[in-house]
Amino acid sequence: MAITSITASERAYLFSADDPPPRATQYWMLVRARLLNDVTLRPVTDTVRIESDLAPTIPRISDDGVVGLVAVPRDVFPTLVSRNFTFNMTFHARGYLSQTVAVVIPAVQKTTAAPLPVIGDWAITLNNTTDLQDGEVLLIGAGTLPNGVYEDVRIAALGPGANQVSIRPTLQTNHNGGPENVLAVIPANFTPTDIGDVLMVPQP
Repeated sequence: MAITSITASERAYLFSADDPPPRATQYWMLVRARLLNDVTLRPVTDTVRIESDLAPTIPRISDDGVVGLVAVPRDVFPTLVSRNFTFNMTFHARGYLSQTVAVVIPAVQKTTAAPLPVIGDWAITLNNTTDLQDGEVLLIGAGTLPNGVYEDVRIAALGPGANQVSIRPTLQTNHNGGPENVLAVIPANFTPTDIGDVLMVPQP
């Protein structure tokens, strides 16, 4: 971060702010939906509860029927890779039948290619670099995610070679044992998945 000179009470100070935390370690909205009564089409708001088989996520429920899940991308994207980016959400509300919806989170998935990455590498070779851009975060896993060891790095630039990306920081772990490493890509322009209106059926 750049150093800034600040003058206060006729004294000059040099100030250098901390770098902002990586976006992959901050809470993001993953999924958004709106719960409606399937007869009246009015928002469902009474004692709403959400269950999900994607861990760890945190439900968010508003007063106007809008609900969703938030999570830290670094925590959930490895699991999404292993599930092909599909998981289930179940919506509960007082006086209504529960509704389960399968949710797909669109994302880019890559694998490493020879030479496999090792400690200190500042560039890694992928099966392809299509759809990647500067600033995106790669979660590099050794073996099968989410149970393997993985670390997150940021793409500094595409290249220098074909199907390579320059990364920062340099790798802290060897990823050259076992099968190809699966990479979960956290897009720099990630937007929540909006599954639209979920029609809740009143209990008979």
